[in-house]
Amino acid sequence: MHTTSRPARPLRATATGLLLSLALLLPLAGPATAEGNPVLELAGHAEREVANDRMTALLQAEARAPEAGDAADRVNRRMREALEQAGEHEAVEARTVGYSTQAIHDRDDRAQVVAWQVRQNLELISGDFDTLTELVGALQQAELTVSQIRFSLEPETRRTHREEMIDEAIEDWKQQARQMARSLGATHLRPSGLELVDDRYDRPQPMMAMRAMDEAAAPPALEAGHSTLSVTVRGRAQALGAETLRVGPR
Repeated sequence: MHTTSRPARPLRATATGLLLSLALLLPLAGPATAEGNPVLELAGHAEREVANDRMTALLQAEARAPEAGDAADRVNRRMREALEQAGEHEAVEARTVGYSTQAIHDRDDRAQVVAWQVRQNLELISGDFDTLTELVGALQQAELTVSQIRFSLEPETRRTHREEMIDEAIEDWKQQARQMARSLGATHLRPSGLELVDDRYDRPQPMMAMRAMDEAAAPPALEAGHSTLSVTVRGRAQALGAETLRVGPR
């Protein structure tokens, strides 16, 4: 028995049918795939004042003598005693910062060295302000001078607040985006990018303790104050379904 096979459908016709099917499906995506939607460019911001919980004191041991070795011995002795005294307080972190030896020349004959001056700094850091303040006062009586005292935030404190403020800044960004979208008559928003563009930390100015030696018997009176943390995010969003704005004649 002889049968006649049907001719194969041309490949071109099959491809055409596939393109037609895709074309019919595209409108189902709605305005999400439509071009020409307004693009909103916005910045969200968060800022807060945070009480400082970290105190840093910078003290200096200094000596001058005709011989450099004698000046160095005096500075080394004072610094060694200061480190031992600071080591008695577990809440205080101590470290030496810098060491310098400088020749003092005769005013009339600059080639002649009349003395040697040796300096070394001691940095003390603690979150226990009372303990550190008392220690600073005691070290002043041990012939160390205070060159600077400043307050700041512990890294963990700053990190915790920063994480919360990123959420606040993004929420501020979303609120602005929704308000603008409503004004344009849009129905949905599609974020197309968001970045952290500013992570600002304003530390208070250092407090100079220039009069500390005049009142060596009493520790300096200090106020920790606050630091300002600021976070800004910036991004874009498409306003989907926005109305076409009609512009009337003048």
